Amino acid sequence: MERSTTEVVAGAKLAEDAGGALSEIEQVSDKLAVLIENISSATGKQTAAASNITQTMDSILEITTKTTEETDETANSITNLADLANDMKRSVSGFKL
Repeated sequence: MERSTTEVVAGAKLAEDAGGALSEIEQVSDKLAVLIENISSATGKQTAAASNITQTMDSILEITTKTTEETDETANSITNLADLANDMKRSVSGFKL
C-alpha cells in the first residue's frame, strides 16, 4: 500500500512537471507567434518600401532618358545655329562698311 502511495505521488509529481513544461511551451509558442507576426509586418513594410524605390528608379530613368534626348536636340540645334552663323558670315563677307 505504501508502495502504491509512493508511486501515485511520483506519478502526480511527473504530471505536475509535465504540466509545467507544457505551460512553458505555451509561453514560448506565444512569444514565437508575436515575433513571427512582427517579422511578417516588417517584411510587408520592406516590400512596400522596395516597391516605392522601384517606382522612383523608374521615374529617374524616364527623366534621365528624356534629358538625354533633349540634350541631343540642344546639341543639334547648337550645331545648326553654328552652321547658320557661318553661312551668314560668308554671305556678308563681301559687304564693306
